[in-house]
Amino acid sequence: MRPDPSVTVIIPALNEEAAIGHVLAAIPDSVEQVIVVDNGSTDGTTEAALRHGARVVSQPQRGYGAACLAGMAAMGCPDIVVFLDADNSDDPSEMEAIVAPIASGEADLVIGTRATNRASQGALTVPQRMGNRLATALIRWIWKQPCTDLGPFRAIRRDALHALAMDDHGYGWTVQMQARALKARMTVAERPVRYRKRIGTSKISGTVRGVIGAGTKILGTIGREALAPRRDAFVRRRLLVFTRYPEAGACKTRLIPALGPDGAAAVQRELTARTLAAARTWREQNGGDVEVWYSGGSAGRMRETFGENFVYMRQGEGDLGERLSEAFGAAFAQGYGAVAAIGADCPDMDAAILQQAFEALHAQAAVLGPANDGGYYLIGLNKPTPGAFRDIPWSTAETLQQTQARLEAAGRTIAWLDPRDDLDDPGQLPDWARNLASNT
Repeated sequence: MRPDPSVTVIIPALNEEAAIGHVLAAIPDSVEQVIVVDNGSTDGTTEAALRHGARVVSQPQRGYGAACLAGMAAMGCPDIVVFLDADNSDDPSEMEAIVAPIASGEADLVIGTRATNRASQGALTVPQRMGNRLATALIRWIWKQPCTDLGPFRAIRRDALHALAMDDHGYGWTVQMQARALKARMTVAERPVRYRKRIGTSKISGTVRGVIGAGTKILGTIGREALAPRRDAFVRRRLLVFTRYPEAGACKTRLIPALGPDGAAAVQRELTARTLAAARTWREQNGGDVEVWYSGGSAGRMRETFGENFVYMRQGEGDLGERLSEAFGAAFAQGYGAVAAIGADCPDMDAAILQQAFEALHAQAAVLGPANDGGYYLIGLNKPTPGAFRDIPWSTAETLQQTQARLEAAGRTIAWLDPRDDLDDPGQLPDWARNLASNT
């Protein structure tokens, strides 16, 4: 993960006008985005949250999980997602302790545990303590992992959160997250946090009906997750987009005789924008990470042209094989288990083909998307294979064949995607013009 990971905080809120301002005021300035999900409040919760600079999302369907899911749908693509309650029982100033193990790569999910002497007297009721002990004991027994609390103050990698396919709309949200993370063999850690008496009356522990309902839901969720099939191991996925800054005279040089320097640069800009739109959609739907490896221009100019919501990396020296090897090596060194690279030359690139490529890496060690000119528009690996990029005749009719031979020599099984066209030749321009017309 990058040194300064972006953090989004999601706060479900129902009639928390008196507390929400205190919570928002204590959130560290380093947090990039705060989303308060109004879960059908009849007081001034929304107005109070807006006054304190939060983004407010409405979710009239009642339920803690429903509110969390609404916040996820609105959050975009942060590196880390933090959940905390709106009643001032959690202390947001302790967020660094919750986020740090994820930022350092030590954990995928971190739970702020209240099972310490840091909980204020009366903050946790006797039924809450008893129910928590029973639920965590079941988790330890079933999944053989340490667990002391189901606390709502927690942080998780965005890609890990997407991989869990969360779907509980009620009180079972927190335990479902922990159970599914353990089933997927994610690294789950705990950090002690303060827990204070809430402001106002709890919707759960404040009533007998709420306590019974929540306890039944939590235990039922543990039972269902224990009986459901084991989820696939969590695999971190990274997509590498290789492209060039669209500078006139420095890109798409084969098209310059037909279009001129400015026209060729315009094609480069449009192709890159389409490719990054597909990458963005794939990222939002599947939770993977995207890095844009560029040559020419600068990171600032790339951000100005193609948006802020990507990590931009300048390509190094050497031929394409050396640059690909560098990018793949960095991803594997950072703990990614499935890595794919694409160029920005394929007019028909879409999120579906990207998802197909990463799904293929569950069963095969490599995946190739052949281009009709003898190269490839996509290569993916699920383990380091530096030999795949050595001594390849790039941009020739032998590129794909030689890459296949290198992969097979390294003992890598290969999955194949459907062939697609790259746009590199003036003879393809009529088809490109029709493609542009059909998308306007």
